[in-house]
Amino acid sequence: MQTNSESRLREEARKLLATGAVEVVVGYGRGHGGEGVRPLFAKSADEAGGLVFNEACVHNLATYLSKEPCRQMMLRGGRVGIVAKGCDARAIVVLLQEGQISRDGVHVIGMVCEGVRGAGAEDDDKAFKCRGCGVVTPPLYDTLIGDGDATGAAPPEGDPLEDVNEMSSLPREERGDFWREQLSRCIKCYACRQACPMCYCETCITEKSEPQWIDKPSHPRGVLAYHLIRAMHLAGRCVGCGECGRACPMDIPVDLISRYLAAEVEGAFDYRAGMDPEATPVFRTYGEDDPGDFIG
Repeated sequence: MQTNSESRLREEARKLLATGAVEVVVGYGRGHGGEGVRPLFAKSADEAGGLVFNEACVHNLATYLSKEPCRQMMLRGGRVGIVAKGCDARAIVVLLQEGQISRDGVHVIGMVCEGVRGAGAEDDDKAFKCRGCGVVTPPLYDTLIGDGDATGAAPPEGDPLEDVNEMSSLPREERGDFWREQLSRCIKCYACRQACPMCYCETCITEKSEPQWIDKPSHPRGVLAYHLIRAMHLAGRCVGCGECGRACPMDIPVDLISRYLAAEVEGAFDYRAGMDPEATPVFRTYGEDDPGDFIG
């Protein structure tokens, strides 16, 4: 059934494409056979009629902005329209802060969102990432669409750090055993990297050979090095969209590492990535009152 938000989304996308305000609208379309949803690149007003928005729209579409063909469109002065929930818009903010896209090159169609469903979840079960998100209204948008155009933050549903705290409370040896067991299944397919909007390097450090920083085979040493380096690269940048964990074909909770570091950064610096377009990224600034208790 078409919702009011979905109807307004299609109307806005048609207008943007028909007037030439954007060259493409990156959004969601119905999945194959009408089941679920998939990313949709609408390039005409007619194609915009296939856009949908519902609780199955879990993908973070911001991933496409730093990749082809969107990247080339923006480099030659074109504009890309993109449908963005709260966590997606947070990723767009980080991409802007890091100079990967230009503000003039993107038109953000912000969608009021009260949570999406995880893969295989029951109809009334929200994705785990939505528990503590609270970002009903995207922090950045050019057009805002939603029933009532709600503003503000939603109260957390349950403890968003329940699994993080559970893992952190384990003795060091047990934490080591936990991650050795989890990472023993890693086949280094890099699906987590490809799904992450913050992993945009044209040549990843895992693929560098001169010098070679990370062992390429999927043995324990190479796997551990890859996940640790990726986690540190995401510290202070992860927006908690959960796409890395959702993309993993081996069901490894790789997002658990990033959410742990995000909680550490928020606790130490009162900073959540992508929440304020005007903020300076936490590791690009220095204050004399910065906590230093981690220094031995």
